[in-house]
Amino acid sequence: MTAPEDRPAWASNLRSTLGALSIYDVPPADASAARMHANECPEPWPDAVMDALADVVRGVELGRYPDTSGRSLRALLAKQHGCSADRIVLGNGSDEIIALLLMALSSPGAAPGVVVTPAPTFVMYAHTARVLGMTMREVPLTPELALDESGLDAALTGATIAFFARPNNPTGGLWDADVIRRLIARHPAVVFVIDEAYVAYAPAESSMWDPDGPDNQVHMATLSKVGLAALRIGYGIAHPQLARAMNTVRHPYNVSQTSLALAEAVLGRFGDVQAAMVDRARDNRARLAEVLGAIAGAVVLPSAGNMVLVRLAGEDEAPRLRGHLAAAGVLVKDVSKLPRLERCLRVSVGTTAELDRLAGTLADWRG
Repeated sequence: MTAPEDRPAWASNLRSTLGALSIYDVPPADASAARMHANECPEPWPDAVMDALADVVRGVELGRYPDTSGRSLRALLAKQHGCSADRIVLGNGSDEIIALLLMALSSPGAAPGVVVTPAPTFVMYAHTARVLGMTMREVPLTPELALDESGLDAALTGATIAFFARPNNPTGGLWDADVIRRLIARHPAVVFVIDEAYVAYAPAESSMWDPDGPDNQVHMATLSKVGLAALRIGYGIAHPQLARAMNTVRHPYNVSQTSLALAEAVLGRFGDVQAAMVDRARDNRARLAEVLGAIAGAVVLPSAGNMVLVRLAGEDEAPRLRGHLAAAGVLVKDVSKLPRLERCLRVSVGTTAELDRLAGTLADWRG
């Protein structure tokens, strides 16, 4: 760490909000490990699809810039969602869409804006808000991990934007849509972002997307959770005026042509294969819950996402079990330090082979 006396003169110009923030940096996992910590779709693409996608890559002109805004992919997404393409903004994953929304809605000066989220939820909402110097109002979930409607109602007064991950990460819960709709109606000056990154794993008709929905409601989604995490493509669907503001702060060429071409090929030609992969992962979620439920004293919480939250009996059991599993090459997420998630591990759905490995490793765990 640099000593204060060695601090460069220019360092005084660094953004003051950064000092208290950590870097979101996860070491790459060994491909030989059972990677059940990152909420990816674990199912491999069939060889025939990979061969077809290799042909797509061969057709990409690497020396040429991509489309500045991904018009062809936006047109395909617009057709699927039944809306106009000018409402769709593409990003380098959902993370960039979050940043674009906050940059578009924050103001320079002493009061850049207020961001509201339930807690715990996806960490990048608060991280990005704090980078920009915005005020965070985090409203704890109820002990049952449901939304606190009255607490949110109070926090939303005078707020700028609110994020609701549905299903939520890291809990996997599918929050009551009627509660969110009531809050949207009561706070028309607040932009509500409904993050449906995991909705493909939820029961049918779970999505809150409505092309004719309120003008202060934004739909956010990503391809990262449905087999295309390597492409880093997220998108938001917003009122045209807000979409234009997001595009104003968005860097041109923010999504590579390789990612654009591969995403369009998958969505346009291999959607049925993708749906079957998600179905297999959803089936394996049920088995994952059974495997975790066999841990002595464990309570498995209901999940509508591609992860399962398990609450363990021992006070320090979560970090110890995470370490035990990691030693055997099974990676899971310890979330026991988060509010409301004491003694909890979050375990992403794995392949059948990974679930076998998890079950075998848990067989000798004594808590």
